[in-house]
Amino acid sequence: MKRRKKNRRIKNTDLQKALRMFIAALCFLLITVILITVIKKFPDFTDGIYTKWSVSVMHTLSDVFSFAKYSIAEILIYVIASAFLISLIILIINLIKRQNRLSRIFKYITAWVLMISITAFLFYALWGGMYYSKGIYTYILVDDADVRNRPVEELVELNKHLIYKANEHAEKVTRNEQGYYTGYEFNRISTLTAQKVSKTTNKEEAIPKYVISSNAWSYTQTTGIFIFLTGEANINSNNLAIALPFTCAHELAHRNGITSEDEANFFAFYTLYDSSDINLRYSAYAMTLIHTMNSLYSKDADAYKELASTYSDKLRHDYDRYSEHWDRYEGEISEMSSKANDTYLKAQGQSDGIFSYGRVTDIMLAWYEKNIDSE
Repeated sequence: MKRRKKNRRIKNTDLQKALRMFIAALCFLLITVILITVIKKFPDFTDGIYTKWSVSVMHTLSDVFSFAKYSIAEILIYVIASAFLISLIILIINLIKRQNRLSRIFKYITAWVLMISITAFLFYALWGGMYYSKGIYTYILVDDADVRNRPVEELVELNKHLIYKANEHAEKVTRNEQGYYTGYEFNRISTLTAQKVSKTTNKEEAIPKYVISSNAWSYTQTTGIFIFLTGEANINSNNLAIALPFTCAHELAHRNGITSEDEANFFAFYTLYDSSDINLRYSAYAMTLIHTMNSLYSKDADAYKELASTYSDKLRHDYDRYSEHWDRYEGEISEMSSKANDTYLKAQGQSDGIFSYGRVTDIMLAWYEKNIDSE
């Protein structure tokens, strides 16, 4: 009888803890919903106080974790994943032993619901609200009204300009005896990119960090990711020289409150195209050209083919190497990763999902009209 009373007390204690965690989770969820509503309904607050707060916090976090050359966020992800698996194993063992099954299941579920609700609150309290801010228009002299669908003829002219620049830089970058572009130096390029971005944001940018498990990460087709919990720009080091500066600048854009993927792509171009370093300039033109040419293909395949035929041999060679490199990692994992990213982006109000990466074309056309075409 005594043993049964003890088990009953343990069961009641587990249920009480689970109930408290569930109530706490509901409170965090309610606060998060209120915060999101305020962010959406009051743009002056979002573009003013919230933006300054978010960008300041992200830079503070990135400075705090800058002591490590490797990604702290990556380690944090592994710790969370390990904690989930260990807790799941413990739960399964207890269920096999038939020890207070229902109370333990409830406690397990509510514990993770609480963690998820806290993470969601932190996401919107620290950074996620930037999806509803001015974004890129805080940094560039392009009016939002100018970013619109334009005639194909304008897109053709933009691509001609980018092809000319990409061809020009492809001829000048350093190559080995086999003709391979040899500008890949992670530490040097990531440092130069951070310094160049600092000139745009007027803030000292912590250097982007490589991911230790970059090779395995490549199977998700992910070249970089920004983690708001540490403010770090995390880069897949298993990449090619043509893409590295652009990827670094793209992730640094997220740290500075530019959340949408099309705007982050434009920020990368805008920051790098006039760099004193030829590797950064080449990356800006070559990677942006991929997006703008894809846009042209969707509107006028014949015009696309005609312009693509004007690629220099060296530019085409670099593109071929880039495609071959990433083709090796395509598979079920990359498809699952793409779907997950698509779902996340749509949940944050980017209706195009993963296709929003290519909408950089509309911003490029507005920029080209004001800065190049008018010259």
